[in-house]
Amino acid sequence: MHVRIAPLICAASLVVAAEARALEPADPDLSPEARAVLGYLASVYGKRTLTGISGTGNAEKVYEICGKHPAVLAVDISGWNSPTWGKSYSSVVARYTEQVKAWWEAGGIPSMQFHWKHPMKDDGTAWVGKHGKNPPSGPFDLAKGTTPGTDEHKAVMRDLSRTADYLEALRDAGVPVLWRPLHEIDGGWFWWTDGETPENTAALWRLIFNYYVKERKLHNLVWVYNAGLKTVAKGRDPDHVDLRKRFYPGPQYVDISGIDIYANAYFGWGPYQETAYPKAFRLMEQVSPGKILALSESGAIPNPDIMAKDGPKWLYCLPWFVGGEHNPQDWVKKTFTHPYMITRDQLPDFKKLAERYRR
Repeated sequence: MHVRIAPLICAASLVVAAEARALEPADPDLSPEARAVLGYLASVYGKRTLTGISGTGNAEKVYEICGKHPAVLAVDISGWNSPTWGKSYSSVVARYTEQVKAWWEAGGIPSMQFHWKHPMKDDGTAWVGKHGKNPPSGPFDLAKGTTPGTDEHKAVMRDLSRTADYLEALRDAGVPVLWRPLHEIDGGWFWWTDGETPENTAALWRLIFNYYVKERKLHNLVWVYNAGLKTVAKGRDPDHVDLRKRFYPGPQYVDISGIDIYANAYFGWGPYQETAYPKAFRLMEQVSPGKILALSESGAIPNPDIMAKDGPKWLYCLPWFVGGEHNPQDWVKKTFTHPYMITRDQLPDFKKLAERYRR
């Protein structure tokens, strides 16, 4: 298959402003840099897919394999187990913050997720049940967590304030971030999933949005909503569209919508490329209509030959790792050098694009 890369990139840069206006950001005061990124993403959506990876170590492995850097780098900024919380949390997040700055300066797009530990437990994790060597954290009362004046709400705001300090440093440095809080929001394995009353989880999302955007003025964040392959509902049926919609905070609080896909065969979704990815794409079109859709985590890099024809046209894909059964080196090389896929060296100069959004 032959794809004309250079003209497409040029054309994409020309329509960024028009597409960004059509894709109204959730934050009306979104920074020029973040608007430039969001506008570019809107301009290439449905035409090509951005490459991505989780972790700088994996990004380096990709470069060693194929001589290309991913367009999007995702890092995790929170203490998902007790040793990284408290005193060491500061150094961990500070290190990731510097990695994000460096990625942006190198011309890439940074993404951040938030494995937020249980707000009421100093030794807790993000997981409700036992995870690795860590004890179960148990559930969290989200109704109280979103109600001002309660101890739970104070704990939530304390954690959000701590994390906002680091995001604020990125804002002040002019670094935009694809911000993915409450990931796998409907799965049930993290404390922020309220399986009985999903509206409480949606309320937590809106609380985070309003605090970060309106109070902390974090206008460098592009808001990425994120479902899981399996929901908190009983049984293996992963669809549950009506249930999933109850977790959704509303289109005015979301810029990009994504889904994480692992263990697809176990949950009856079939092979990644032929069945699971197309089904997931159609599902998210129903959950978050009108949003540009990303594969926010995946066990396998999607097949660019399929996407270039009539397959699901993900905005970007973020595999958690390279190597193994689903992402062997030859597959990494094929996908990262495929003309349908966008790598970091093919991204436009976002700092120049940002100038057209300055008031």
